[in-house]
Amino acid sequence: MFFSKSFIATAALCLSLSLQAHAHAAIAPALGVKGTPVRNDVQRPSKNSECGNVNIAQNIDTSTAVQAAANGTFAATITNFNGGVDGSRQVTALVDPTGTGKSFVSADVLQNGDKNPSGTGSQQLVVQLPQIAQCSGGATKDKCLVSFTTAGGFGNCVVVQQAASSGSGNKANATAASVTAASATTAAASATTAAATTASAAKAAQTSSQAAQGGAGNLTAAEKAELEKLLKELESKLGIREERAWVSA
Repeated sequence: MFFSKSFIATAALCLSLSLQAHAHAAIAPALGVKGTPVRNDVQRPSKNSECGNVNIAQNIDTSTAVQAAANGTFAATITNFNGGVDGSRQVTALVDPTGTGKSFVSADVLQNGDKNPSGTGSQQLVVQLPQIAQCSGGATKDKCLVSFTTAGGFGNCVVVQQAASSGSGNKANATAASVTAASATTAAASATTAAATTASAAKAAQTSSQAAQGGAGNLTAAEKAELEKLLKELESKLGIREERAWVSA
């Protein structure tokens, strides 16, 4: 059986494209993939289908989600299955806060992979979610979709679960500060009241002592001694000392 040169060339091209479509690189954890993605899990994101041919609605809640940090950053792992730009580990990222695959906006890749790797391997990617992004997708209403596209035009989507907003943390901190301030105010008021009470008691003791001195001439020696004992006990508790000339009188 003989084949024309054009048929052989066409067949070779189709085979090459078929092999390439199942090579390149995948980002884990991948949307719609259980465990580590393999060659066949690689997608080709496009403007109208940023997650490739994966059904987003059916997979967003069953796929492993990356937990974003409180500052909006998260990490994912890219693994390439062949070298060169065709298997590039350098990516761009888009995020859809709604988790529907219909509202993607740009996201910053803070740590990227190699554009033209000499062989296969894995690298960590670090992405910053936009400050305006409030993830609201999935059943839990806190998931975003992030679409990765390599320099070779391949990739896939990753589900990202957003941490509690920093605004909530600030609110909690403000509440705690208010409680602390209120406690401090109460303590200060109590201390002021106690000081005022002590001062009043001390003044009363001094007045009593002076009054006792004024009327000491009418007391017997035993009564003077008993009064002196009582006054000393009061003064000791209040931290005052009042000189009384009538004691020895």
